[in-house]
Amino acid sequence: MPRLLFTIAANDKGWQLYEGQYGRNWFDNLGDARESAKLLAATLHQHHGIPTAVVVEMPSNESVLLARHG
Repeated sequence: MPRLLFTIAANDKGWQLYEGQYGRNWFDNLGDARESAKLLAATLHQHHGIPTAVVVEMPSNESVLLARHG
């Protein structure tokens, strides 16, 4: 089963959380975006068995893996 990525990307308005390729939520700060993404990824894996990961795309174009489930 393919892994579902939750990606947090910087934007001029703050941070946007994507579920796969779809924009989901906007956050003013990175900490709130991280907590929301980690909770969504863990819950989805725990309740439905879907492998998930949380990645942050930094303004420097680097990607950082924050969490992986399954």
